[in-house]
Amino acid sequence: MLEELLDACGPGWSDHLAPEASGPLAFIADSRSFVFGAYIDNEPVGWVWGAHMWRPDGRRMSYVHEIDVVEAHRRKGVGSSLVEAAVGLARRNGSHRLWLITGVDNDSAHAFYDANGATRLSDAGEIGYTWRL
Repeated sequence: MLEELLDACGPGWSDHLAPEASGPLAFIADSRSFVFGAYIDNEPVGWVWGAHMWRPDGRRMSYVHEIDVVEAHRRKGVGSSLVEAAVGLARRNGSHRLWLITGVDNDSAHAFYDANGATRLSDAGEIGYTWRL
């Protein structure tokens, strides 16, 4: 299923596999990794993936590396459902924060995160967003 999501949301992903890497299998085998997929009529239309990590102060936080929804299915609640799933998982895993970074010029992402309960952290270079859990 992860390969289906990769093909739908990240065409050409297999071209970037490290030599002799187990790719998707290693990712899902690592308990620090997470991925949620969105399907409509059994077709993959979106995903969110990231990782949980420990901070030096002993608290846990979760990071979203990528969220993407296939163009034809945007603005239908798919992305919001994916964010909700990631926030819920971060809470269940004891994270005190879920965060991500996006480009300063990515206006559609800014509007999306603002509308989905995130707090904007900065306006310089890259923009971070966080959900306090």
